[in-house]
Amino acid sequence: MKDDVRVSLVQFSSTPLDSTGNAKRMAAFVDQEAREHGAELVVFPELSTTGYVRSARDDAYAELLYAASEPVPGPTTEVLGEAARRAGAHVVVGLSQRHPYVPEVLFNSAVLIGPSGDVLGVQHKVHPCRDEKEYYVPGDEIAVFPTSLGTLALNVCYDVRFPEMARVQTLAGAEIVVSLWASAVQPGKVPSDSIVARCATRAMENAVFFLGCNRTGIDDDNLHFYGRSAVAGPSGDVLASSDNDRENAVRAVLRGADLRAQRRYLTIFRDRRPELYGRVVEPLSRPAPPVVGT
Repeated sequence: MKDDVRVSLVQFSSTPLDSTGNAKRMAAFVDQEAREHGAELVVFPELSTTGYVRSARDDAYAELLYAASEPVPGPTTEVLGEAARRAGAHVVVGLSQRHPYVPEVLFNSAVLIGPSGDVLGVQHKVHPCRDEKEYYVPGDEIAVFPTSLGTLALNVCYDVRFPEMARVQTLAGAEIVVSLWASAVQPGKVPSDSIVARCATRAMENAVFFLGCNRTGIDDDNLHFYGRSAVAGPSGDVLASSDNDRENAVRAVLRGADLRAQRRYLTIFRDRRPELYGRVVEPLSRPAPPVVGT
């Protein structure tokens, strides 16, 4: 991993179904974060191009969502690719992606664009949540992406509730995990510090940098997206966080020496006992073996 990586998490407020307008505004944020912070990695939230999905199946809305969705590479990656080239930065964006050859099929995707302007990788959301299942098929691969900054991995919102995913990414070499969110205020169900807590936990469990970028704004279903993005370091320390729901950027510097030092201090990968963890990957339909007490 590079010694110092300057990152900006943009708490973007998407205009529903306006992928063209959203892409232009995100490109302006890339320019701004490169100019003001020297950002080498600029991150935008889940489904930034179209906004979050409506809360019930609606055939008319599904048609509009498909029309606003796009291939990868496509219009948004072209606009953000130009901004990435100008800035000499990597960009991660959440978008509604059309299946490359099956019409009317969509992925909820996180896309990594390099400073050359090219798409370096795509991670489809592996665990669609609640109403997303009406519109998106789940991804069936978990990937990592070597870059000049270090090895990056991507996940999308609900994916963070499955610690297995971040662990698989880390075992594949991830040093920086970027998590894109579209989390709304849900009293009694999701605490307001959920992003900070989960970033710190996943970072500490895996001795990685874990970045959680949430959106802001109020959408057509009157969902209020609460921001409060966060960056956590390999020890679980929170390096930067937002305490608000405004459209702004959370900025931090990731220091490669911190990752190396933490992995020398606690040898979690050497100390794993995978031969004891089989039940974690057993399907629910398969009877679990009995637990024998001592």
